[in-house]
Amino acid sequence: MKFLLSLSCLLSVSTLFAQVDVIVGGTPEPMLLSIATPDSLVNFPDTEAQYPGGPDSLNEFIFVNFILPDDTMDIEFNDQHVYLSFIVEKDGSLTNIVVEKGVNQVYDSICVAVVQLMPNWIPAQKNGLAVRSLMRLPISIDDAIMGTDFEDFSEEDWEDEEEEGRKFGQGHWAGLDIYMSQFMNDQREMQFNNHPYWENNEVKSIGVNYNLFDLKFPIIKEHLGITTGLGIGYQNYSFRNNYVLQHTADTIFAVSDTIFDFKSNKLNVGTISIPLLLDYSSNKKFEKSYFMAVGVIGTYNYGTKQRTTGTYANGDSFDNSTISAFNMNRWTLDATVRIGYGHFGMFVSYQLNTMFKTGHTVAVYPFRIGFNVLFGI
Repeated sequence: MKFLLSLSCLLSVSTLFAQVDVIVGGTPEPMLLSIATPDSLVNFPDTEAQYPGGPDSLNEFIFVNFILPDDTMDIEFNDQHVYLSFIVEKDGSLTNIVVEKGVNQVYDSICVAVVQLMPNWIPAQKNGLAVRSLMRLPISIDDAIMGTDFEDFSEEDWEDEEEEGRKFGQGHWAGLDIYMSQFMNDQREMQFNNHPYWENNEVKSIGVNYNLFDLKFPIIKEHLGITTGLGIGYQNYSFRNNYVLQHTADTIFAVSDTIFDFKSNKLNVGTISIPLLLDYSSNKKFEKSYFMAVGVIGTYNYGTKQRTTGTYANGDSFDNSTISAFNMNRWTLDATVRIGYGHFGMFVSYQLNTMFKTGHTVAVYPFRIGFNVLFGI
């Protein structure tokens, strides 16, 4: 009896150990557990799904379609990302859009809406056949709002142009300004009823400023900063009638020349100007940036002359110049707004203090409008 019981236990233990595979070394052969259904996701396709046109077209689509609500007041540029995932179906359509990691409800919902608007993608392929695949897409809020062109300009490139927080050539001042000028009285009108000699021909009153350089002090990275610089200019103010300027130590006025008909009658002023502008750029890359600069321009008028040209009765031509300060304010201050895109823009400015010393004649305020070509070095 004991022999039969011992034999039975021995057979049971042998059977138990016979069912266990002991791996001494090496790697076990993989076993096929199941066969994937035709509509299952393929994790490792031969080619990944992609947006038609590639990454640049995808970035452009996000930038164009990322529209903030009208009541969005505060926009922070601090490299925030919304992380999305979705399935690219065999026909390229997008399904199962999920926010895996968001920023806030507004940005998250806009990002989902942008993905929903996307055209069909080029589906992933496995063994030459289109397959379903899972895609993950991080959307940078900065890029979505401001565009991605500035990414071509690396932080290292930007730092190479940086000197103690200053950036040369990235402001919107350095370049060439061409403008027309119009005299206005203290009522912001262009007529000087009691002093008609201050009425000027704005079409012929052409001025030029050559702004030698600018210097931008950043406030918010490269987007917002304070711009200053240096410019030299030559302003022509063309009078409408045959008036010759006269002055004493305390006055400035004009007398009409009834003998000769002037061909031109201009007041020429040489200037040196220094701006102080709150300068906004939409992009790091200068030539692809919308900009707006608002501020003041201080000007020193270093030289003034009146120049008249015409013809004498005998047919001889004359070209007369009178060099004088004409009791002008040596220092003037203009308020200005400058807008544009890339290297081209336009501007308006209005002189805040009178052209001539207070009390010497009626108040005269030049108003200027023109366009500029910017260096953007």
